[in-house]
Amino acid sequence: MKGWGNRRMLKPLLLAAAFAAAVAPARAAETIGVNAFPGASNLPVLAGIQQGLFQRAGIEVTLSHPKGSVDQFKGLAAGSYQVLLTALDNVVAYRDGRGEADLGGPMDLVAVMGMDSGFLTLVAAPGTKGIAALKGKTMAVDALTTGFSFALQDMLARAGVAKDAVSYVPVGSSGARWKALEDGKAQAALLSLPLDLEAADKGFVRLGTVAGTLGPYQATVGAVREDWAKDHRATLVAFLKAYRAAVAWVVAPAHKHAALAILHQEMPSLDQATLARVLTLLLNRRDGVARDLAINPKGAAEVLSLRQRYAAPAARPAHDWRFYVDTSYLAAAR
Repeated sequence: MKGWGNRRMLKPLLLAAAFAAAVAPARAAETIGVNAFPGASNLPVLAGIQQGLFQRAGIEVTLSHPKGSVDQFKGLAAGSYQVLLTALDNVVAYRDGRGEADLGGPMDLVAVMGMDSGFLTLVAAPGTKGIAALKGKTMAVDALTTGFSFALQDMLARAGVAKDAVSYVPVGSSGARWKALEDGKAQAALLSLPLDLEAADKGFVRLGTVAGTLGPYQATVGAVREDWAKDHRATLVAFLKAYRAAVAWVVAPAHKHAALAILHQEMPSLDQATLARVLTLLLNRRDGVARDLAINPKGAAEVLSLRQRYAAPAARPAHDWRFYVDTSYLAAAR
């Protein structure tokens, strides 16, 4: 096996080849709109598009980015796209009709795959000595009642900072939160990869990660509307097969340089050293991309536990996490 290095490298390569072969198209291509927040987590989608894995499954995937979760769910309600890559907490809130945006009632929303723990880091203004020092400061969040705001509140509470000891300003996506920090409109926020690294390079302080502080936490999932899923079952299963193939391609050691090139196209302002750090974090087996797309039961339960503790009484979930998840499509894709 000269030129291949360690034989253990073969396994992900063979898996990628097997998955790619398994998603051969059986019908005319169907377009699926995928809406996801900008960031490194989109690498499997981008790789799937560039490597033709979705096309082989008979799917054309278009990727779009929202300004924030309110914008994202309004777009879903309007039919602008079919698949959301979003926070599990958002799925819970909008399925219960308790989302930040008033969409006229509950949405028939369900999570169909797990993605990652969010790569979320609490970042604060330069000179901040610790989380306890955030008392009296302003936190930038996506939305007040959904998303990762409850994870932020829990990180603060663990350091003795009560909810009413800080103020919150809803600004939208991680990029908008980073801008709020740069502009001095907020003194701390949860930033996703790679914005947390960029902030640290500019002197801002990384105070801890959600995964490192809270433990198992199912931050990001793939979600769809149930009616659409039932009417397009074969399409959704094909999408999940192709997404699995894309993950297998990304984690294959032989594709490291190609994966870095895709990240560079998506984030051209980052230098090669930073891109390499991003890829290493993405491929971390514990906190990185979910290789089997499973939804972590403990992580999902933690999401609902945080909502139960920190949401207003009327917005607290009345169901177990399984109510918001449908694994049948992923099972079929496997």
